[in-house]
Amino acid sequence: MNYNLDLFGKKMEQIRKNLNLTQKKICELAGIDSVTIRRIENGKVVPKLDTLEILSPIYKQDLINLLLKYRFDDYLTFYEIKNRLEFKLDSVEFNTLHNEFKELNILLLSTKNNYYKVIIKQLILFTEAILLYKNNSDMDNKALNMLIESLKMTTPRFDLNDYNSFVYSSMEIRILMNIAFILNRLNLKEKYLEIMEFCFQSTDINDEIYPKLCHNLAGVYRRKKDFEKALKFSNIGIRVCQEIRNLNGLNLLYYGKGIAEFHLKKSEYIQSLNVSITLCEALGQNKLKDEIIENCREIFGIDL
Repeated sequence: MNYNLDLFGKKMEQIRKNLNLTQKKICELAGIDSVTIRRIENGKVVPKLDTLEILSPIYKQDLINLLLKYRFDDYLTFYEIKNRLEFKLDSVEFNTLHNEFKELNILLLSTKNNYYKVIIKQLILFTEAILLYKNNSDMDNKALNMLIESLKMTTPRFDLNDYNSFVYSSMEIRILMNIAFILNRLNLKEKYLEIMEFCFQSTDINDEIYPKLCHNLAGVYRRKKDFEKALKFSNIGIRVCQEIRNLNGLNLLYYGKGIAEFHLKKSEYIQSLNVSITLCEALGQNKLKDEIIENCREIFGIDL
């Protein structure tokens, strides 16, 4: 297994210094010779698991788990880019996604781990497809083919006509969900709903994408003017976010809840919409906040 030992060593050094411990003191506490500590911090050796177990109580964290985070070059960089990408998708900030697209391509050139090469390539294709269909509706078919190619990176036998025969990871569900979005734009609305419901039923309640599926299914039913079902899925998503203490997507769920309540003539709709705005402010999603306020005013005649 490949590790980025330089980054791991620097992290070990940083933790030690934050604890105000010298290499000599670590050696005294752990009964480990100074050469071992020095070689670990300089990225010259893959630490033995026994050594990390002895050091973990001194460093006040699970060092074996920490080492696993460096199991390929720039592992932390990959997840920082991925998290930033997901934040932009949730915040409807598509105009700067090209930055993450470039960074992923650079990262692909530097990593040696074959598994993560596949994962990075998949995320690159996914990002490129989103850039295509968000910026140009004439590119929907090309973006669709790119998303299918992306799914085949990890599910080689994937076929859109037989999509429900496979078991998907969280990332693959995200890709399949975006395939459904494009099918909707191509006016294949029943297929869109069918895939969205499949994604919902195939996803564990603790998965971070579960609330996003609730939000999108609520949107499907709002467009079908089935506001009771729209409210149902918004409420499911809100409850799950609260149970797993996940704020991600909660603002959109409250927005969908408020719109469904508005159409159902429920007086609490304004409270739900105001919660949505407050959450946008708390998460720093100002563009999304402005879009929600504008949509409420222009489409529904609601002033927030």
